[in-house]
Amino acid sequence: MTTVRSVMRSLDLYVTLVTAILFGVLGLIGKASQEVVTSGVLAVLALVGFSLLRIRSQNEMIKSALVEISAPPSADRFFSEVDDTDEIRQMITESREVWLHGWTLALHLVSYPNEIRTAVARGLRVKILVIEPNSTAMSIAAIEAENHSASELSSNLETNLRRLIAPMGGAVAGEIEIRTLGYVPHATVIASDPSTKEGKIIMRMAVFQANNWQRPTFTVTRQGDASWYEFFKIQFEKRWESAQPYALFP
Repeated sequence: MTTVRSVMRSLDLYVTLVTAILFGVLGLIGKASQEVVTSGVLAVLALVGFSLLRIRSQNEMIKSALVEISAPPSADRFFSEVDDTDEIRQMITESREVWLHGWTLALHLVSYPNEIRTAVARGLRVKILVIEPNSTAMSIAAIEAENHSASELSSNLETNLRRLIAPMGGAVAGEIEIRTLGYVPHATVIASDPSTKEGKIIMRMAVFQANNWQRPTFTVTRQGDASWYEFFKIQFEKRWESAQPYALFP
């Protein structure tokens, strides 16, 4: 688009120059009346004025774009408030490895158990990292969650995990490994194929006594955000290594 505009601007100037020269020559050699030359000069002046107005408008657009680029980026352009359910479902069904990490992962373990189990049967490897049920950390999480007691959170988590690792009919090519933490993590992590060049990590920041859909959410990829991607990947790996084994399926 920029190239086309440059060509059009150059063409305007070229036509204006040729027209001015033509009327000048015709006036000098007497091949055109004074009225024709005067009309031609006015037309050339109109073309020049039009070109100057267009150049001024384009300069103002460029100046506005530069100001926007130099201004600090708005957080609204970086954060979203909700998970993209279709994106998460695609990450589960199309990946070779998935990481799920959070307090109890209630929404994810309730929303996607069938997708997870079907993908694991085909060969998906899943790492799940959550708070230890009935621990002190779960009591702290209950205070921050506001609407649930520690016993409710623990009971729901154990129910969801049992459902996820229930026996399957037929061969299982993949694996589900579950570990637990004795502290409250500050974010929910959803990662797909984290060790490959196509790796993606979705981060949902923890909030205090707020609705789940009010959690600031952002995504980093290995290809687009290499250094930060590696930072969040290593953070998960450190937590995973410090966690306690809970279950391994199959």
